[in-house]
This record gives sequence, C-alpha cells and structure tokens, in this order.
Amino acid sequence: MSLIDDIKELGIDVSEDQEKLLTDYIGKNFVSRTDYRSKNERVKTLEKENSELKARDFASIETERDDWKQKYETLEKANTDRSKKEKFFSVLGDDCKDKDYLLYKLGGVDKIELDDKGEIKDSDNMMKKLKEDNPTYFGKTPFVVSTTSGSQTEPVKGNEKANEAFRSLFGQK
Repeated sequence: MSLIDDIKELGIDVSEDQEKLLTDYIGKNFVSRTDYRSKNERVKTLEKENSELKARDFASIETERDDWKQKYETLEKANTDRSKKEKFFSVLGDDCKDKDYLLYKLGGVDKIELDDKGEIKDSDNMMKKLKEDNPTYFGKTPFVVSTTSGSQTEPVKGNEKANEAFRSLFGQK
C-alpha cells in the first residue's frame, strides 16, 4: 500500500495533478521501508566482506596466485609441445620408421619453430636434411621371410578341414 492510498483512505480527495506532485516528492525525498531494509542488509553484507578482506593474508594469496600461474604455464608449454610433435610427425609421413628417434636427432620439440599460421617453419629444408643425415629411417621396410623352428608340415587349408569334418558326419572318409 502506498502513501497516496493511505491519504485517500483517510477521506482526503487528491486530484491527478496533486497525486503526481506527491508521487514525485515522495520518490525524491523518501525511501520505502522494503527498499531501506534491502539496502541496509546490503550495507551489512559489504561491511562484513570488507572486514574479511582486511583480515586476509595477502602474501599467501600472492603465493597461491604464483603457483597457479606456474601450473598454467607448464600446461601451456606441454600443450604447445604436443602440438609441435604431432605436426612434426605428420610432416615426416608414413614412410618414416622411427619418428621419435628423428625428433631426438633434430634436438627435441624445442628446436621446432612454428610460423604465424601454426605450421612448422622451413619444414621442407628440415625434412631434406633429416633424410640426407638419416637415409635408413625413411622408405618402406622390405618384407623379409625368415625360417621358423617347429613343425615344417604343410598346413591344411580351411576348406579341406571343413570337407573332412563334413565327410566324417556321414561316415565317409
């Protein structure tokens, strides 16, 4: 219920112009009880937060901040290194026999530099040098047949086994 309603309830007639003037005056010079209480609660909350902040140990906060910053930088470097390694491996291609060893021979992930587009800088010359220095690590591995120990009997083909099993069901050999 507003003050205007209270005035009308007392039996005082108020014109629209007077009501507008009263509303403007009340809005400028008075605060409703609910607004006062909510603002008062907010002031108490802010005073409590302010006293808690004054009581905090900022040296420990700074140490904690530095620890989180270090963790972030470590994770960021690991992510960048992983990305560089993946790009290097894709540049090496499928015919490379030992990608990790060639990365080691190059000097590690730290030696790989990326350009503005996120691609490996001067990858063609790097690949040319790696292939010249390590020719045995590139190219397809030839298929080698070796001897094995154990039974040297001729293996039975699958369809022959199936036919043999089928014949044994009907009592024929």
